[in-house]
Amino acid sequence: MSIRVASREDILIAIVEAAGHHGLDRLQLQKSVFLVGEEFNGKLPTNFYQFRPHSYGPFAPTVYSDIERLCDGPLVNVAYDSRNRPRYSQEPSVKSDMPRLSEELASGVQDIVDWVTSMSFDELVRAIYYLYPEQQKNSQFDYSEELAMEEYFRRAFHEIKTGKGRPALELADELRSKTVLE
Repeated sequence: MSIRVASREDILIAIVEAAGHHGLDRLQLQKSVFLVGEEFNGKLPTNFYQFRPHSYGPFAPTVYSDIERLCDGPLVNVAYDSRNRPRYSQEPSVKSDMPRLSEELASGVQDIVDWVTSMSFDELVRAIYYLYPEQQKNSQFDYSEELAMEEYFRRAFHEIKTGKGRPALELADELRSKTVLE
């Protein structure tokens, strides 16, 4: 089986498909596409999305025009909540003939979407700002590194408590090293 270079629309379909039936809201979609671009820079089409700092972090308006165009086809479904906000998901009645992505890219897309969808709006924006401080430039969002770290550790301790996270000693060592460095 030969693997062709994925188009940016292939990447969008893969991101929506990775979210499963729960789908993605607009912020989750934007941040997922941004992170795929950052993680796989140089391995994506040359016309991949160009992000700029915006009100809530990295933003590329063409993501919205592309996803809306894909909603006209059989692979992507859009549903609106009570506040008329769109949520994009895989069309349940259609079995995707998923574009063949490299194993590395497909796995990376799934990991990124899982990470993005595991967070609240505030957590996601703060995590993006923490990882990519240059994306805060035009922000309308209340951000501080202290809040980002507090949320990170609160989430990590919750994951430990529920048996999903790293061992507590590893997390404590990380907390100590960050405290000592500051």
